[in-house]
Amino acid sequence: MNLKTTLETPRLILRTPTIDDLDAFYSWGSNPENVRYMQWGPNDEDATRAFLAQVKSGQDFAIVLKETSEIIGGCGVYTDGSIGWILHKDHHKKGYGTEVAAELLRYGFEDVKYRRIYAKCAADNYGSCRVMERNGMRREALHRKAFWARVDKEWIDEAVYAILAEEYGG
Repeated sequence: MNLKTTLETPRLILRTPTIDDLDAFYSWGSNPENVRYMQWGPNDEDATRAFLAQVKSGQDFAIVLKETSEIIGGCGVYTDGSIGWILHKDHHKKGYGTEVAAELLRYGFEDVKYRRIYAKCAADNYGSCRVMERNGMRREALHRKAFWARVDKEWIDEAVYAILAEEYGG
């Protein structure tokens, strides 16, 4: 297993977040529209600070635009073989999610050596579903009313996508 603290894509740098990233992480983590489909948030400044204090190097990453050095989101590859990401809503629909997920899969299979990687999302989060499908992941399950949508205060369906190492094309 080869854990790295920095990963790169053509347009992005993924690096371990620090407390200096508080303002950026708070900018999306506190926004109800931005965290609508997350199982956490909206976060206040203290919750954001607590998250940044416990990040794990090689697991949690800040998403940074190479061109401007702006932090536009966060992502991770976790010990249970799952991946996840969030982008500030101002950076949706620009292909960054697909680029991030592709790098998380590469890192998970090639460096960490997972045999299976999965991700969960709200079933009606079309953007996340498409990101996973574009990266070769397929829907394995639909859990009905299994996801508590904190912003909307209702139970919604949760989709599970996965890909095996032997299916991963790199």
